[in-house]
Amino acid sequence: MKKIKKSSPIKKLLFLVFLVLLGILALSLYRKYSFTNERANLEKYLYVSGNEVAIFLNDENKSKSEIEDNVRNRAIKEHDTVYIPLSFVKEHINNRFYYAKDINKILYCLPYEIVSRGDSDIHQIGNCPYVIFKEEPYLLIDFVKDYTNIRYDSYLDEDSKRIYIYNDWDKESIAYMKGKEAARLSGGNKSPIITDLKKGEEVKILDRMTKWIKVKTSDGYIGYIRKSKINKEVERIPISNYIEVTRKDIKMSEKPVIGFHQTLSSYPSNQLPDLLKNTKGMNVIAPTWFVIRNNDGDIRSVANDKYSLHCHGKKLQVWATVNNFDLANIDEKLVFSNTMTRRKMIDKILREVNVNNLDGINLDIEQLPNEAGEDYTEFVRELSIELNKVGCILSIDTYIPYNFNKQYNLKEYNDFCDYVIIMAYDEHYAGSKVAGSVSSINYVRDAINLSLVNINKEKLIIGLPFYTRIWTTKVDGTVTSIVGAAENIEQSAISQGLKFTFDEETCQNYGTKTTLEGDLVECWMEDDISLAYKMIEIRNADLAGTAAWKLTQEREKSFNIINLNNGN
Repeated sequence: MKKIKKSSPIKKLLFLVFLVLLGILALSLYRKYSFTNERANLEKYLYVSGNEVAIFLNDENKSKSEIEDNVRNRAIKEHDTVYIPLSFVKEHINNRFYYAKDINKILYCLPYEIVSRGDSDIHQIGNCPYVIFKEEPYLLIDFVKDYTNIRYDSYLDEDSKRIYIYNDWDKESIAYMKGKEAARLSGGNKSPIITDLKKGEEVKILDRMTKWIKVKTSDGYIGYIRKSKINKEVERIPISNYIEVTRKDIKMSEKPVIGFHQTLSSYPSNQLPDLLKNTKGMNVIAPTWFVIRNNDGDIRSVANDKYSLHCHGKKLQVWATVNNFDLANIDEKLVFSNTMTRRKMIDKILREVNVNNLDGINLDIEQLPNEAGEDYTEFVRELSIELNKVGCILSIDTYIPYNFNKQYNLKEYNDFCDYVIIMAYDEHYAGSKVAGSVSSINYVRDAINLSLVNINKEKLIIGLPFYTRIWTTKVDGTVTSIVGAAENIEQSAISQGLKFTFDEETCQNYGTKTTLEGDLVECWMEDDISLAYKMIEIRNADLAGTAAWKLTQEREKSFNIINLNNGN
């Protein structure tokens, strides 16, 4: 009998080690490439609980980019429907909705009427148009949809409630599932499952990676699936049935060339010939006739119907100005947030338009506090509706839209005003800590380019200065200035010994000298050359018109230079 050879203990041990290592490798590969069955915590994923509803705007969940307890980006379920925070609606969807807290109503201005809804009213779908939740109005989504070109899908029957709102109408990429698949939180087989998809189920493709794609599922979740699991894509274009009512603007037959006439009293019409002697080319005069006197909205008027009659005889339109700074230091938030006060001021303005045969009203509300911005915008809308009914032009003066002027809502002014005048002056002003130009060429370029983002060029008027300043910067750094008509300032500067040369950076003649005490005296001159350079920019942009501050400060040719109707 043949003897069987026994394996050595070392070989057995090595074999066992090999098997263990093989098992570890297999387990490692399994762990790496197998798909987890873990389910995602959807409430945590969506940052919602109870009756809170996650808001997805154009498939983006705004809450996920905010602090988790920021309720501004969450809706609520109420009466089996969805209510959206007014702050969210205004910031992301439609900022024309206005909460008139004093009368407990939501107002929405259409071009020719004001829609007013209280919390006890009933919307056509059977719900109230808004509710108050945590001291903020929440708007019924269907109420918002009545006046906004949006569509939405809501999913309210689960703990993870959500609504998808769309205000874009771009084509969408749609695909259909080849078979069963799990949609996951992120692109990876170890990512928790959000929802399960069936064969033939439709998904909307949002983004693509190498092996995974981001989709919105038919049951209202956003997750990731394997690219290999979808059939050929098709494109779909959403259809909108929304019809927007637009305002019919009142326009002049030629481009406005406006001269502001600063007057604090009822200007005698017999003095107008002398006032207008150097204004050939001007076709609109804007007297500063109306001033808000107090927080009750009383308006002082120094209007003169004979003044209007004389100007009309000279083929000049009269756009009387309403301002907030020639009398009391008013609280603009208090004035413009009060519904009755707004109505009182509008009624007063309408009476003045009728009595004085005015062609237009010009609003000049300056240094508006941030907190009063939306209230003033509501006043502009409401005034616009009434002036348009009587065929009266509404123009509005405002600043260059730098970040610190965001309380002035240029987009809404564009929709509710016939003309928007950007004041491209006071770049450096009384109180400036450094000397500089009143209106450099780059300042004018900013006025044009930044404003055209929200204002149609057919409405945009650039306001230019007929004045300038002589600056003195003392040795200790103190800065002072004197201001006046540019021609008078020029004569004063020359008499003081300032030497002028052309400054290419500002496109102005720049004068300077140093006094015996070491003080630096400077002047950036507003003259025919400076105006001509500004007008090149305005003409190239094909804007609606020009305006000038102010009459009595013009040079002999000033209005001829800024006249956009003379073909120069």
